[in-house]
Amino acid sequence: MAWVAIVIIIALFEFFGFGIAVARARGRYQCPAPATTGHEMFERYYRVQMNTLEQLVIFMPAIVLFAWGLGPHWAAAAGAVWIIGRAPSRA
Repeated sequence: MAWVAIVIIIALFEFFGFGIAVARARGRYQCPAPATTGHEMFERYYRVQMNTLEQLVIFMPAIVLFAWGLGPHWAAAAGAVWIIGRAPSRA
């Protein structure tokens, strides 16, 4: 289960990074808090953060149950794919 815990921690760090990106976007696009709308690019950053938050609620218990039922190595691998899939593209 240690690998599963590591994957969960990395997912939380990724979410924290999205929060930092939203904070920077607020300044870059002049969208003061608590506004959630404004410049189109700010809204994209905000949607990524909020969508990730919504998915974390499902992801964390699901990965633990998956590890318990099918094995922690498989769960950690699936969780790593989820994290990579959520990573922002630089294209």
